[in-house]
Amino acid sequence: MTGDPAGVRPRSGGWLITAAIVVGTLLAGGVWWAVTGPDGARVSGPDGADGTVVPGAEAVHFEQGHGLAAVRALLRTPADVRAFAGWYPQESVGGTLREKLLARDLGAEALVATGWSSGCTSAGGAVLTYDENTGYAARLTGTKTHETCDSPWDVLAVFAVPEKDVGADPRIGGAPPGPPGPAELLAYAPLDDGAAGRAPRAAEVSQPDQFDAFVRPLPPAATAALESELGSLYDSELPGPARRFAFAGRGCGDDLVLEITSRRLRPVPAGGACRDPQPYVAVFSVPADRVPSSAVIGG
Repeated sequence: MTGDPAGVRPRSGGWLITAAIVVGTLLAGGVWWAVTGPDGARVSGPDGADGTVVPGAEAVHFEQGHGLAAVRALLRTPADVRAFAGWYPQESVGGTLREKLLARDLGAEALVATGWSSGCTSAGGAVLTYDENTGYAARLTGTKTHETCDSPWDVLAVFAVPEKDVGADPRIGGAPPGPPGPAELLAYAPLDDGAAGRAPRAAEVSQPDQFDAFVRPLPPAATAALESELGSLYDSELPGPARRFAFAGRGCGDDLVLEITSRRLRPVPAGGACRDPQPYVAVFSVPADRVPSSAVIGG
């Protein structure tokens, strides 16, 4: 007689039912379950077309995890790199990035940085692509797409390309690059040497009374210049999702970026060191979630 013995059929059916229950339990519990094999689907960064791989582009940094900022930036100077690391103020990420990217030859190359959420797709790396309509984008490699996951993956990829190849109007993911770091220079005013000696070195000025205390020792002209640029920012006492910080220092004009590390917040000249630095006072805005609780203001 051919075929399975009658006594085996219920056991086979039982195993199928048990397997279905196990799979269903895993999915319901949020455990990742791979439905696409390695490189089964091409996954590019936000708004980036599936362009061609850029010849000679070097992957300088790739990281996938949770809580990484969504960015699209073009880094061309050491100051850009210092500002960019502020997106990742935890020293384990930002410190590593800063050290690695500052070691590059930024005179000969530019760094294309993009960060986004890849959903439930994990990856082993990324390559830089280019499309004539949307510009640069990153394509994940070694991907596995999962039907469900506890929380979406965040991706950060940084690539080095020859500076001469970037062009005058670069685009990343269909848009011009954003600012290199999370901080925004809100107001700037020059000071004379006498006023610089009386100015506070640095302070948080998120609230109107904090700003008033900071500018009290300043000359009326400097205070008026700051208030003119800040406009109606202090009409409400609510600081909102951003915090504001004021600094007195020396530099060559308002070409400043704010360096944010786990240890301190401080402005640095965007163009590097200058020959004849002059005193100034400046106010920056920083997203509240990018301000490390351990950082000293202006230290």
